[in-house]
Amino acid sequence: MRVIARFACMAAASLIVARAAEAAQYPGWSDTGWVYASKRECCRAAIDGAARYSADACLAAGGVPRAFAGASQRGTCSSEWTQDAGAILYRCYGEASVACR
Repeated sequence: MRVIARFACMAAASLIVARAAEAAQYPGWSDTGWVYASKRECCRAAIDGAARYSADACLAAGGVPRAFAGASQRGTCSSEWTQDAGAILYRCYGEASVACR
């Protein structure tokens, strides 16, 4: 009976770990540095970089990253701007989390 009970506990623990791995998310961050681009392009690049970072973390943990649904981006972006000889430069910071299973 002890062997069966121990096996049942191990099976339940494995199932819990497997389900937790299905729902895991690894946050990613990105900084574009100063770029001559529009704010939209800068933020898109920052969020893309953060999503790649998140997907790489998922792969490193032995998971499989799930792509974003459709062409939409999920993530946040904050930006700063400055001028250089009349041209505007942006620096964007992105955050994104890719679902990992």
